[in-house]
Amino acid sequence: MTLCDQELRLTSEEFDVLVFLASHPRNLVTPQTMLARSSNANQLGQTRFLTTLISLRKKLDAAGHGKHYLQTEPWVIYRFDPTASSA
Repeated sequence: MTLCDQELRLTSEEFDVLVFLASHPRNLVTPQTMLARSSNANQLGQTRFLTTLISLRKKLDAAGHGKHYLQTEPWVIYRFDPTASSA
C-alpha cells in the first residue's frame, strides 16, 4: 500500500483497522464501537487494539508528510479524514 508515493507497510491488524475507519470517513468512532462492529478488531482485544491504533497512526503520520489522517477527538474518539490537512 502507498500513501503520498511512499510505501506503507501495515500489519494485517493495522490494515483491518484502517479499512474499518476508512469505510466510515469523518465519523466519530470509539474503540468500543470498533471492537463491537469489527470482528477483526474484536479478536484483538482492547489493549492490543489500542496498541495497533497507535502504531497505525504513527505510520500514517510518517508517510503523510505532516498530514494527520487519523485524528483523536477528546475522550478517546477517533476519526479518519481522507482529506487530512497538514498540521
